[in-house]
Amino acid sequence: MDQHKPHQNLIAALNYIRENEEIRDVLITGGDALLLSDRKIDWLLGELDTIKHVEIKRLGTRTIVTLPQRITPELCEVFKKHPPVYINTQFNHPREITPESKQACDRLVEAGVVLGNQAVLLKGINNDPHVMKKLNQELLKIRVRPYYIFQAKAVKGTRHFITSVDDGIAVMEKLRGYTSGLAVPTYIINAPNGYGKTPVMPLYILNKGDGKVRMRTWENRLLDYHCLPEGE
Repeated sequence: MDQHKPHQNLIAALNYIRENEEIRDVLITGGDALLLSDRKIDWLLGELDTIKHVEIKRLGTRTIVTLPQRITPELCEVFKKHPPVYINTQFNHPREITPESKQACDRLVEAGVVLGNQAVLLKGINNDPHVMKKLNQELLKIRVRPYYIFQAKAVKGTRHFITSVDDGIAVMEKLRGYTSGLAVPTYIINAPNGYGKTPVMPLYILNKGDGKVRMRTWENRLLDYHCLPEGE
């Protein structure tokens, strides 16, 4: 269950970041980062700004889709103070792109925020190549870059939305070559036991050896790509 963390926990997390100089990219999520108050977001981003080795601040939110009125001019003024800020949201269907959500995205982009989308593959919702292509094309029109398509997790109460991995690969087959490369996100499975995001894609390299690669194009043409020998 997502709950707000005590202020002391946030102080401890910031101290940990300060003490570990290899951390260059910090994600504020939860839960939903934009359910924090403007004041808390301003404070967190400001603290991160004081840490020299932190180069990027990211926030995860679905409020752009479900509560677009949260993206107020006052919140956008906060983001203007703390560049660079990246926000990933979650549009799952083209019908979620409404005049209100577009206005929210416009405000964020005008405040200098870089927007990306992390869709979840959902049975009966978007596990259709044409629906997913339309979603990604519409996202680009409101200046949101399709970033990931996630295989749905076995979360209690949502298991009926889980699709097969074959569905995800079929979607990817009908994106590459059928629309702009900007509209082709990466299909991701979260590896078990916390072993991270693993990209999954159709098989394009069929075999390799003797200085050449046998490849399949998006049109299913089989071609030999000749590689340079080592040392040349």
